[in-house]
Amino acid sequence: MKKQILVFISVFIVSCTSYDNDENKNDQSLYDNNSLKDYELFNLANQHIESGLLDLALIELDKIEVLYPSSSFAKKSILLTAYINFLKKDYEKTRVLAEMYKKYYPGSKDIVYANYLEAMSYYVVMKKTSYSQKNSEIALKKFNFILNAYPNSKYEIDIITKIRLINDNLAANKLKIAKYYFERKNTNGSLLYLNDIFENHSSSFSIEETLFLMSRIYYSIDEYELAKKYSSILAYNFPNSEWYEKSYNIIVGLEEIKNDEKWFEKLNPIKIIRQERKMNSDDFTIQTIK
Repeated sequence: MKKQILVFISVFIVSCTSYDNDENKNDQSLYDNNSLKDYELFNLANQHIESGLLDLALIELDKIEVLYPSSSFAKKSILLTAYINFLKKDYEKTRVLAEMYKKYYPGSKDIVYANYLEAMSYYVVMKKTSYSQKNSEIALKKFNFILNAYPNSKYEIDIITKIRLINDNLAANKLKIAKYYFERKNTNGSLLYLNDIFENHSSSFSIEETLFLMSRIYYSIDEYELAKKYSSILAYNFPNSEWYEKSYNIIVGLEEIKNDEKWFEKLNPIKIIRQERKMNSDDFTIQTIK
């Protein structure tokens, strides 16, 4: 009972501050004259969401929390309220509600959705800063947790897609930093980020240019075997790439490469499975809970 009271108080405070219609906020008749069951209020809230009437949806969810605090729909209303706050771009409030749900209902079948909402609240702001990738890294960590802790969930396909987008975003940012160091002749700093991309983001769209820069840098410091290694990976995986053509023009002077069209096969280059289709990283759609 104590748990239910605490949850009710917390949700009531959060939900009451989630909409700004002063006329309805303190109208006791909204509760006294209610004739709908908990599930009817929940369905009505979803209908309001579909119509874009988010504040009205919050009112219906608040009724569930006040009038049916022990209902299973009261628990669901916490997550639906979090979802509405996500749609309203109040990501801090989304996280507060998701964390609260996880704390009080750790065994709930909807716990995966609470984790999903929380991860999404970081995913949507991953491009807000130009250099810091903290939000991307947090989102990636939380999405990977969901995949490992809740395999085969209904959010799995969406999460896998978003993980690919995060990896691509991280790789692009690291490549940008690597090029910054390269332009300032800091080869060690540049290679640090390029190797990170190669090891952790090889499926990203940045991998071709990354391999070219690695080959170019290693050639410039007389590390010819490493220069050939990364050029061979480019040749094997992306033979028609402009970046392979550029890397080949750099290493073509090496004796064992001259006049040998299949030179790279002798180095046993690794196979890279890269994303074949450019996905929309600005797609911030999120599934709701029914």
